[in-house]
Amino acid sequence: MAADSDVPARSAETDKLWNETSVDPVELHLGKDSGFTLRAYRMSDTLPGAGNAEETEADEADAAAGETDDDERPDIADNAEDEDAPEPDAADFADEAIEADDEEDALDAEPEEVPVFLTRKGKLLVFREPEALVAYVREQSDHDLAVIEEYGELQERLTVDDIVCDEDDTYELDLVVANLRGGHDAWEPELLIKAAEVGRDLGYALKNTSIIGALSPGSPLDDLDEAFRVVVEGGLRGKLAKRRLRKYDAQQAAIAWRGVIGKINDHVEWRG
Repeated sequence: MAADSDVPARSAETDKLWNETSVDPVELHLGKDSGFTLRAYRMSDTLPGAGNAEETEADEADAAAGETDDDERPDIADNAEDEDAPEPDAADFADEAIEADDEEDALDAEPEEVPVFLTRKGKLLVFREPEALVAYVREQSDHDLAVIEEYGELQERLTVDDIVCDEDDTYELDLVVANLRGGHDAWEPELLIKAAEVGRDLGYALKNTSIIGALSPGSPLDDLDEAFRVVVEGGLRGKLAKRRLRKYDAQQAAIAWRGVIGKINDHVEWRG
């Protein structure tokens, strides 16, 4: 993780741009690559095609057909399996698969705040250099973020100097698996909480049911995330939660997260 002194300070003009457009630059570290993209949060009823975030593309349906039965799924609270065993898909760590009825319920659900990324045709566009990101935004409108009302203003005002990410919008997914495999004493709750946050956002934005299911409420990874949040809150509950973290198997947690990150990687289109 970069030291605070290594992160450029935002200018007043940059803060004004992001505040007035309600968009933020996001920095993602994935494996050996890293880069920048954009994210906004909007109410679901203001977006075209809202409510379809849990639709499955043909390749996702094919993958789901080969998943194991519920009683064969490893649980991150159990003992670790042999590391040489085939790695399960991230969806195997959800308690239940997302059913068609859930999709119908989503269509009728109350409006909610949802993430919108710089995605196009099921791919997350991530730019290795700020210059490439700015050039793309200023020249292109053929992507999902272009549906927000403020996009035209963003196109006109965005400059390379504006691509400065807050610490809260920098996600080091490349460190997650190694950190989990380091064992309970090495776990960094803030790192892992942020990973879950961006994982849920990307699962929704990419309409990827494997990611959504792996991090859905009641899933083992979601339970682990909740335990980390209690630890961060501190106090007596935090101390008890830290003790309870030891019931979670480090290797199974790492396998589960490796599957999620692999799915995210599969849907990233690197540019610039």
